[in-house]
Amino acid sequence: MLQAMEKYLKKIIDPLSRGAVAIAGILLMVMTAIVLVQIFLRYILKTPIGWANETSIFLMIYMTYLSLPLIYLQDKNIAMTFFLNKLEGKRSSHLLHIFIHLTALFVLSIWIYFGFKFYQTGAVRADSLAIKMYVIYIAPPIM
Repeated sequence: MLQAMEKYLKKIIDPLSRGAVAIAGILLMVMTAIVLVQIFLRYILKTPIGWANETSIFLMIYMTYLSLPLIYLQDKNIAMTFFLNKLEGKRSSHLLHIFIHLTALFVLSIWIYFGFKFYQTGAVRADSLAIKMYVIYIAPPIM
């Protein structure tokens, strides 16, 4: 039953996570272009644009949070697996994996809670862009 549930969830989550990573890739290209233009304008033409740094930071935030689901699903997180490798194939390995995932869900729920608390402080405008900080502060709890 659990395998059927996992297979069903995988059908839904895989396309969503791949789409999110594709969007993150587009944001990376946009951010790279903005930084290159900023470098050219600042060092060659001596006329920097004020919004490039802040925009790059905001794009980096969105890229990070859009990529996290796929990283987690593909188990590409940074990890020290020496202990898990010793237990591989044993029942205790499965129990440890369950504990790790439950711990991750617990940390995620705390992250979402405090992310929404922080989101509520986003009524201020960004320094160099004409957007409210709600747009940026919503990324961590939603994504």
